[in-house]
Amino acid sequence: MSTLRTRRTVCTPEPIPSAAAEADAKRFEAAPGVLTVYVVRSAWADAVRPLAVTVDGGSQIGTLPRSLIRLRLAPGTHRFAFEWNGRVQAVDVSGAAGDLRVLELAGSSVPLDRDYHWSDADPAGAKLRARSTRLIADTQWTTAVPR
Repeated sequence: MSTLRTRRTVCTPEPIPSAAAEADAKRFEAAPGVLTVYVVRSAWADAVRPLAVTVDGGSQIGTLPRSLIRLRLAPGTHRFAFEWNGRVQAVDVSGAAGDLRVLELAGSSVPLDRDYHWSDADPAGAKLRARSTRLIADTQWTTAVPR
């Protein structure tokens, strides 16, 4: 007896970066003059629905299961936030020019598991998990974040 298994896919609202940009991003190198922040979403029991991440209360970037975002921001402190099940989860990320930070959207959609939350506890592990993700946004905001 065989079972038909289907895989649900979710598309990004914007075009995704090129394969060359993805290869460059997955080297996890800081850029001079800016704060480089990676957002990794690679939970084992990830929900299919997108999570919209905001930076400094400005523009939203939609994340998908098994996705990666690279942001190059002005040095300083930036607030990253998303909403899950009616609760806003926020974290402040600080860094100087040339610094690199890795944030992970951790958690799962399994009812008995922990809700989605920000984690920066395991940057090396997040980088490893990011290897199997797809770069879906590669953005540079070196002045104010667009609203």
